Amino acid sequence: MTKLTGVILCELILLFISGSVLHADEASEAATPWIPTQAETSEAILARTTEINRPKEIGTYYAATVPDTLDLAERARLGINHFTLIQDENCEMYFAGGPGGLGHQFSPLMACQPKAMEAMAMERIMCGSTQGLEKESAMLQMLASHIGAEGVYWVPKYEERPWLGSADTLPRANVHGQARMIRAMNIWYQYTGNPIWKELVDRMVEGLDQKILVHKDDYAYAPIYGWFEESDYFRASYSEKGWKDTKEPVNEKAGEEGSLFNAQGHTPGALANWYRLTGNEQALELSGQLARFLTKPKFWADSGTGNVPGVNGAEHAHWKGHYTGHINTLRALLEYAVAAHDTQLKEFVREGYEWGRKYYFSSWGMGGGCCGHPRLLGLAVKLTDAGVGEYWEDVDRYIRNQCSQMQFTPDDIPYFGEGPGLQATVGAFGHQTEKESWSLCCTSHGNMGLFYAWDAVLRYQAGTARVNLLLNRASPWMDINSYLPYEGKVVLKNKEAKEAFVRIPLWVNREDVQCRVNTQSASPQWFGNYF
Repeated sequence: MTKLTGVILCELILLFISGSVLHADEASEAATPWIPTQAETSEAILARTTEINRPKEIGTYYAATVPDTLDLAERARLGINHFTLIQDENCEMYFAGGPGGLGHQFSPLMACQPKAMEAMAMERIMCGSTQGLEKESAMLQMLASHIGAEGVYWVPKYEERPWLGSADTLPRANVHGQARMIRAMNIWYQYTGNPIWKELVDRMVEGLDQKILVHKDDYAYAPIYGWFEESDYFRASYSEKGWKDTKEPVNEKAGEEGSLFNAQGHTPGALANWYRLTGNEQALELSGQLARFLTKPKFWADSGTGNVPGVNGAEHAHWKGHYTGHINTLRALLEYAVAAHDTQLKEFVREGYEWGRKYYFSSWGMGGGCCGHPRLLGLAVKLTDAGVGEYWEDVDRYIRNQCSQMQFTPDDIPYFGEGPGLQATVGAFGHQTEKESWSLCCTSHGNMGLFYAWDAVLRYQAGTARVNLLLNRASPWMDINSYLPYEGKVVLKNKEAKEAFVRIPLWVNREDVQCRVNTQSASPQWFGNYF
């Protein structure tokens, strides 16, 4: 712990002597970052937003000289660029594309555009970009208009949009999309404070309860047998006629993308978070009913193939199957466990995370592709915040070695070639083996992953700053300038903190750590891995 009492404006400098790997001037030259051309001011945000997307707190802009190392706020600016430029004249986002162009290959309105809606609020918070605020406002109003009076989020009938599906499959309400829309509105309610978001989410909670879900004993589920047979995505959709068949799914391998969890596993998390935000008891009750359904042993451990010999895999959250679906579900179960103070369920999720991180090379920070990896990162952060484990080493590796590396940046432009989709591709997330194309599903989750890590870098409460990740971060309380990995140095520019806890990575030899407060040497105490 480093005491800063009475030294409100100071620099805390950490040097990792053995951690210096190369000098900054030895790094490859970076391309000039793409930034919006319009002036960015607090006044511009007020003038160019409407009530639906105007932040309840307006930040300030200031110039600072910082190391040219990984900056997640700058990456968020690139994400806003992407989401802004892939909207068509109807405010609908293109589903896929690349430098060569953009395409409506699938219906993003079902679930993927609400994912992007959630990511956009996160990235506005991160970077303060003013790019595309008017388009954003129109898009939010369009998506909100698809929520019916009964509380169901619909994909409506539109003429001349064949990617939405044939006319006899519209309107329809994809189960996946209900939770994604609630998750998006959760964060927009926090970001703007606008009561319209609360009214809409409360309405959707009622719609889930009365229209979408089937209640049985002490649990609830969404059926997977709708009227529309064109694809699994359509089949797992509610219609104006209700459900074709409300029988209970018998295993996890049913439904959208061959995964029950992918389609509805994240629903209890959206509801639990809404309860924590607003105290909506109906949301908490529904969340618990869904959690009890999703933790049934029949959905875990892949009976006959997924158990380690001699281990009750279902009890320990072992699984085999749709990677992103299972990670989604574990995160949602954790969100319910936190809201309900369910210690046993927290432990179940921890074991599921530990099992899931073994699928890839977690020691390198590798875990899933553009869709799965950022969700794994988010789960690691949430587990740590919940006090179930300490996974900052995982998060550090995830964000540095894979998550940020999957994003298209200006550095990639020389390799793209020319094309009408070139500018819009900057900020998207490419597929793991070839950064030549993107899809809205993956790129939305990738950009959310940036937020999960950025938010985790620094936590501040009651005068105490806790630095968990040694990454660049500006904040009202303290700015972090990280020279890693080019130089073993981190500078903390204090603004308000009276004391600071700084986590030192495991790869650092503690004997080589040096610390200065301004120009004076300091010898702070160690508290676990914090200095």
